[in-house]
Order: sequence, then C-alpha cells, then structure tokens
Amino acid sequence: MTENTGSKAPPNIVYMMFDQAKASAMSFLGNSHLQMPFCERMAGIGWVFENVFAASSICTPSRASVHTGMYPSVHQVTCHQNRAPYNLPQLAEIFQSAGYYTAAAGHYEPERNLSRGWHEQAPMHERGPLFESWMQHIRSGRKDVAWSSGSIDADASEGNASLLTDRMLRMLTQAELSEKPFYLHMCYDDPHPPYFVPRPYDTMINSESLPLPPKGDEQKLPAWQAKARKEVGSAQASDTDARKVLATYYGMIRYIDDEMEKLYSALAQSCHLDNTWIVIGSDHGDYTGEKGLFNKSESLYECLLHVPLIIVPPHGTSVQSAEHTRINHLVSSVDLFPTLLGLADIPPPVNQGVDLVPWVRDGASTAIHEAVFAQVGNYHGHIGTSWPSGMPASGRHKSLTYSARNLKYSYIQDLDNGDEAYDLIDDPFELDNLLNEGSTPLTAEHMELVQRIDAFEQSCSHMRDKLGVIAGDRGFVKGWE
Repeated sequence: MTENTGSKAPPNIVYMMFDQAKASAMSFLGNSHLQMPFCERMAGIGWVFENVFAASSICTPSRASVHTGMYPSVHQVTCHQNRAPYNLPQLAEIFQSAGYYTAAAGHYEPERNLSRGWHEQAPMHERGPLFESWMQHIRSGRKDVAWSSGSIDADASEGNASLLTDRMLRMLTQAELSEKPFYLHMCYDDPHPPYFVPRPYDTMINSESLPLPPKGDEQKLPAWQAKARKEVGSAQASDTDARKVLATYYGMIRYIDDEMEKLYSALAQSCHLDNTWIVIGSDHGDYTGEKGLFNKSESLYECLLHVPLIIVPPHGTSVQSAEHTRINHLVSSVDLFPTLLGLADIPPPVNQGVDLVPWVRDGASTAIHEAVFAQVGNYHGHIGTSWPSGMPASGRHKSLTYSARNLKYSYIQDLDNGDEAYDLIDDPFELDNLLNEGSTPLTAEHMELVQRIDAFEQSCSHMRDKLGVIAGDRGFVKGWE
C-alpha cells in the first residue's frame, strides 16, 4: 500500500467487533454456508489476516488484552472474575489524550473496568431499550442445555444489534460536532449464545444442508470433556438440533454483517471514508458442536481462539496486488493495541504486540511470530453450569492454563486436567490428544512449543513486575464473578 496524502488530518478509526465469532464461520475465510456481503466487500478492499488468534478464549480476558496490549497473565484478567488493573493504560484513554473523540457501544466489558477513556459510552446493560432487547435475547432458550436455538419474537429492527447501531449513529453525530478525529468502538453481542436471533435471520440459513463438525472419539478426548458434554446436554441433542444451532449461529453472524453495513453507509454518506480506517474482528470463537460441545469454556482450542480480522484503509489508498492482501502468517490479538494506535501515529506505551501495518506494507514476507500464545483460567468463583448463555462448570479452570501454537502444532499446558498436544495438519479439529497413552511420540516442534510456553511465562512475569501491575478486584458481583 501507499500512503493516502489527500488529507493531513489525523485519521478516524472505527473498530467493529463480533462477539464469539470464530474464523471458520466467516464466508470471506472459506465458509460457503452463509453469505456476508459487507465483510466480503471489506475483505476485497482491505487486508485479511487469515491466522489471527485471541489471547484468551473468553470475553473478559480477551478484550482486556486488546485494550491494554498485554497477555492475561500480565494484566491479570484471566477469567470472568477479574477487573482490569487501574495502572495499565487503555486504548480509549490513549486516543482521548491524543485529542480524539472516543465512543463505545455494546459489549465492551465496562463493568470489568474497561470503561475508561470514553467521551460517550452506551453499554448494552444500560437501562432502557438496549437493556430490554439484550435481556430478551439472553432469556431465550432452555436453561438445562447449551444447544437450544431459534427465533427471538421480534423483527431485526427491534433486536439488540439494530438498537446498538442506532445508538452508535447518534454517537457519530456527536463525534462530528466535536470537530475532532474520532475512535469509535462498535461491540455487537452476536453471535454470542443463546443461539437465538430476530426475524428474518432465524430462517435465513437452511439447516438441513449444513455438515456437522466431527465430535471425535471420546476415548481420545480429555476426560473433563465427558463431564462437560453431560452438563451441556449433548446426548439430548439430535443431529437436527445441532444443525439448527449452526444455522442460527450463522444467521446471527449475518445479522451483524448487515448492521455493520449500516454504520459503514453512514460513514460514507458523511464523507468520512476518505480519512477513516475500518477494523473488523471478534473477541474469540465458539464450539458450535465441535467436540460435542457448545458455547465456550476456559480452554484453548482452535475453534475458541482462531478469529477473523480485516483492516480496511481509507478510500483513495491504493492496495497492492491481491497476493499481498491476504496474510497467512500468525497474528495475535495483542497486536491490535499497537496497530490501532499506529494508524493514528500515536506512539504506544510498552506492550506485547506488534504493529501490523508497517509489516504488511513491507510485504509481510516473513513471520512476526514464530508461535502465538493464549491464557485463561485461575477462576475461584462460584458460577456453576450456566445456561442458556454461560459455560459448563467442568469447563472452568482453577489453575492458569497456557497454550502455544504455530501453523502445524499446538500444545496446551493444563495443570488441572493434564496437558494436550495436537497435530493441526492431520487433526485440525484437535480431537486426538498426542499425549494419550499409545499415541505417536511428540515431535521436536511440540517440545519446542513447551519450551516457548515456559519462556513466555517468564517474560510475562518479568513484564508484570517491571510495570508494577496491580490486579483489579475479583468477584465484584456474587454469582457472576
């Protein structure tokens, strides 16, 4: 790419997020079972990062990593029980200090101390229409299983995502009145379970045509998953039920795709696109039937960590040849912190990420990460199995769980349930743990990943000590820590 020299004003940045959308569910990453017209168009004019992995597999730690540029064991938000530390600067604070107008709407974890630095914010928990539409969603579904799915009794215009878009459009007007460059963070809640969506998205995908993901041989899967499947109610779900989950999950994704289009169109109508970067991503993924599970857990698998990312430059910025617009090297979600600041030419504070834009502009011919890492767990609260929108009790970890992966192998260090190792080429769904008795001996590359995890743990500890990170409060709401 070449620089856009048409404007010397600082660029605007609009960061739009799905919640719990995995990479394998994205049409622009190869899923042929749904259409995402807006994201497909953005993929055609921007950079698509094909191998992006979240720093954690659940909402709170993953989002804290994006906001701070640090991995969970540094910022200490390792599970839903934690609040972000007061003494690590967050993206919105930095943008605000640099003269930006900042606004956020939706599911951006303000109750976990990720509310700092916004001139205007509208969490979906805010009393009024946003809260009512959100409650209508999360109360949908059975409370005894994780796989119930279907329709919210409302039209799309009455759904939470549409109301969030409307709220962000009002924020856009406020941003324009400020006469400042703006950083807008649009955080949709879909396709976060329960797997329910307003009309017409509830019937948009033909469930009968959908292939089911492999469940694997229970004898080869970690023992804790058998307990989790019981808590999930997998045995009660027919193939028809599982396909309906997938169809609804895809419908939820299409719903958000259309809502993102509305915000983008408003930017176009206001003539902002010549000086606005668009970033599209997700916090983490979802099982949607993989391993016979649904929703998520405090586990570090491909389906929970592999997420989409598109970065679209301002209009008038030329794009290099097509082979440079799809990047298949490893990227971590912590890279978003220096990248977003770099778009605005704001020097980032100390962080653990890499600014992606200069790397891509140089051709992205060499890897910036030999491996990517993730962390989750250290949960000591009281939440058990929590449907329709939570996770199985057996899917929580009292110890902090680490993982490292490259494009061929993954290794999970799990002090609670035993380590796991997978060959991602022969076993992309991670169904055959190579540490099972009688399995193929681990490769040298697996052993190198073990060493990388150990070195990574030490580097995180040193970073935490160097910065004097003071962990946020734990267990701030009884029953929903």
